[in-house]
Amino acid sequence: MSRNVRLQDRRIYPHWSRDTVRFSDQDAAGHVNNVAICAYFETGRLTFIRDAGLMNHTPPMRSISAGLDVSFLRESHWPGDVEIGCGVLAIGTSSIRLGAGVFKDGACIATAEMTIVRLNGKTPHPLDDATRYKLQALLLRD
Repeated sequence: MSRNVRLQDRRIYPHWSRDTVRFSDQDAAGHVNNVAICAYFETGRLTFIRDAGLMNHTPPMRSISAGLDVSFLRESHWPGDVEIGCGVLAIGTSSIRLGAGVFKDGACIATAEMTIVRLNGKTPHPLDDATRYKLQALLLRD
């Protein structure tokens, strides 16, 4: 479980996206369930990757999600919107690790660390210099 307290700070994120809390996101107790929160992180991750230009490759090149480590911090409820902050924690040879936070009504309800790997077919493929340059600009702020 990721308990990186730093990820609860809105000020560190260079990239933001939004999602809507749906009525169907609730569990029987009326709380937004953990699967819905993971879907919010997916929205944040994919929007980040798209906006960073990391989807601009042709097969057999692709990027896959290789890990998701979530901390559920607070209860949340329908209705409303969530804001998803996202930024780069680390840049590897063929992978990046993202940090993210989901915020609702000003409070951080969950944080996550996510690993994305660049593949050529089924083989890890090194990130090129242009991609590394783009990612450097999207590092989480101090």
